[in-house]
Amino acid sequence: MQELHQLNSDTSGLLIGAAVGSGIAAQTAEVGGADFLLAVNAARMRNMGAPSVASMLPCHAATAMTDAFAAREILPRVSVPVLLGINCWDPDFTPEAAVDRVAEPGFAGAVNFPNTTLMPRAMRQLLDRAGRGFRAEIEALARVQAAGYQVLYYCGTREQARAAAEAGLHMILLNFGWNAGGSLGHTQRASLEEVGLIARDYAALVRRIHPAAQILLEGGPVVSVEDLGHVANVATLDGYVGGSTLDRMPYEESVTNRIAGYRQAGRRQDALTERQEALLRWGRRHGLHGRSRSLLEDLAHLEALSGTRRAIAVAMEPGTPLGPILSALDGGNRDAPQVDGRNDPGPRVSRRLFGHDDVDGYEGGILTAPGGETVVLRDIHRALPTLQLRLARSLESGALVTSRRRRRMRITARLIFLFERADDEQRFPEELHPSLAALLSGWAVRLSPLRRRIEDLPDIMTALVNATGLDSRNLPPLGASALQRLRRHPWPDNEAELERVIGKLAARGHADEVSGREIAELLDTREERRAPLETATDLEKRQIVEALWRNDFHRGRTAEALHVSRKTLYNKMARLGLSD
Repeated sequence: MQELHQLNSDTSGLLIGAAVGSGIAAQTAEVGGADFLLAVNAARMRNMGAPSVASMLPCHAATAMTDAFAAREILPRVSVPVLLGINCWDPDFTPEAAVDRVAEPGFAGAVNFPNTTLMPRAMRQLLDRAGRGFRAEIEALARVQAAGYQVLYYCGTREQARAAAEAGLHMILLNFGWNAGGSLGHTQRASLEEVGLIARDYAALVRRIHPAAQILLEGGPVVSVEDLGHVANVATLDGYVGGSTLDRMPYEESVTNRIAGYRQAGRRQDALTERQEALLRWGRRHGLHGRSRSLLEDLAHLEALSGTRRAIAVAMEPGTPLGPILSALDGGNRDAPQVDGRNDPGPRVSRRLFGHDDVDGYEGGILTAPGGETVVLRDIHRALPTLQLRLARSLESGALVTSRRRRRMRITARLIFLFERADDEQRFPEELHPSLAALLSGWAVRLSPLRRRIEDLPDIMTALVNATGLDSRNLPPLGASALQRLRRHPWPDNEAELERVIGKLAARGHADEVSGREIAELLDTREERRAPLETATDLEKRQIVEALWRNDFHRGRTAEALHVSRKTLYNKMARLGLSD
């Protein structure tokens, strides 16, 4: 133990150990300043592409595997102490044999790995009853330490910590399970706060019994320097051992960064025609940024429809910004009035569109307003079928016939029908009245979702940052792996979700480069359960109930408000179970 104690006292920080499974990992850890290495089968399994937990399964002989790579790859290539992983589960295991395994090849000491600490409780109890549990591991390490070698004991419970301290083991590693994070990481089970409190409790227990013991930490939610610092503020630690955090996760990040960087270096902008360049300039004026083929197709369609005064339809996914689309279709205007067929009560939609004709006179609606402005009808398929039919007939004839006086009023408004539709759904909802669907057929544009314009991501992010008033210099730089992770995300909420990510990046601050792992944590990866869409029957029932309520349950006035006859209203109420 003299060498490890000396290393710790000569440095200003914690004693750092690295669990390695190959010669290159060992050399890299030594160059990085590791004070000692652990040659254990879990590290070898990670190098083979398996998760660390595979080291506890009967897929390889742990002793033979560890002895082979540790003696052949690790010892000849490093000068720092190497602790050999030993376990008590071999049929021919004895403490004396463990000492020989350490001594003959020239290892600096031993560590109990694989071990009972990482086993489920029921399995630990079975091993204890068989004499191959944690007490056997402590006995073996005590024998190795007595022979003059260094030992590190993996500890997971208070009982184990007490037994290790009573045995006089010099280095005790508080392990909190397999590391969370990375592509093969495990689900986090304990918070950093919980880890800190438990570590403080166990360390105090050990030091009361064995004051000279060194307390190290490994595993669980501690996967970064910040995580370790958080725990170290609560518990007094002497060191840290990194497994996945020092070989698998940095390797994944590094290789991902490199490949993504090479891929970006090889990207070349496709040569664009003069017409396409003009389209892109036109799109940028309206807030549509990028250069992708999908964007060019969208821009060409939008520009073609921007010159017409007839009714047109736009289908786009949720989260796609409406402002730039309106600007492109309406000569720069982003603030067109909107009528929502889903949320507005039926009578209100009817009155806003067609106006109100009663004994006191006619009050005009937005369809016949003298200004001739553009009006957005959002999800009009949620309105009553009778309203949809009247709208279709009015648009076909170009005139609105008032309900009471039967006056013909010329339609002056230009209508844009907006439907929120997933990319794999039909352009028009099934509830849209066939007359309206026929009217809009051929005059509809389906906008590409963000995932089909993913090469435009840098341009879109820059535009969103500028639109929010943020200074892009205050945002943290994105690493190649972070950009790659953004490109692979499906973006179910499109630009709205991207804007949320930018807000989170702004809150993070301009500290250092953002990694792919950090980006993954910022993204909305969980699929939110959306409320089921209201059926046409449910909608019709709701709108009749609202109309009855607004007209004090007077059926005559209700029928008039809904633009149906009293008989039709009675029949609808009977069909929908509203007769009582």
